[in-house]
Amino acid sequence: MQIVTRSRGQALAETALALPVFIVAMFAVVWALKAGVLGERVELAARYGGMVSAETNPYVQYSLYAAYEAAAGSPVGAPCATAPPALVVDGAPIAAPGQQTNAFFSATNDTSSGTSSCGTAISTAAGLTAPMVLGYTNVGVTASNDIPDFLQSILGSSTTQWSASVNELYSPTMATLFACYPELAGAFEASVAPPSPAAVPSTEPIPVPSTGALNLSSSCASQN
Repeated sequence: MQIVTRSRGQALAETALALPVFIVAMFAVVWALKAGVLGERVELAARYGGMVSAETNPYVQYSLYAAYEAAAGSPVGAPCATAPPALVVDGAPIAAPGQQTNAFFSATNDTSSGTSSCGTAISTAAGLTAPMVLGYTNVGVTASNDIPDFLQSILGSSTTQWSASVNELYSPTMATLFACYPELAGAFEASVAPPSPAAVPSTEPIPVPSTGALNLSSSCASQN
């Protein structure tokens, strides 16, 4: 049997070589954890903004009031919701009050940004007998965190940028429907127009409108 012995000097040399590698790897894992948490918060903030944009106000967007305003040429505009960037700093989108994010997991200088764009989408997907009109809101959130000095040469950057976006589709508002379908707007205006005082009640049956697909206006896609 052969017995292998190691001197104190050999163990010390091995430790001196392995310990820096272990420490660098440990700090890299800790930084990756920090960056992963920030990326998750950015995604949650974008999803929250998309959820808020899908919560419509029935009175403003789908009521008879909205139909009258649209027919009168003064359509009620729907707000274009943006995800509050503070969600990345003040905590994930949970019931208020949100818990303040620990500084270690916060974005660089506690800054983030949110953007949104709203409009009308026309779908001509296969299987549809006629184009479908939909409203959309695209919400975006961005944030960044610093990269430790010892990793910057490996990753080639001093910061890591995180971004997420959500595209929400929802039913078109009355303003959008009237702008996209002039026939619908005309039929509504005719149905609510007050009768002439001298008009004689007609005994003719009320004509039944066609149930075919309405023609889209050429300016429909530009409606917000």
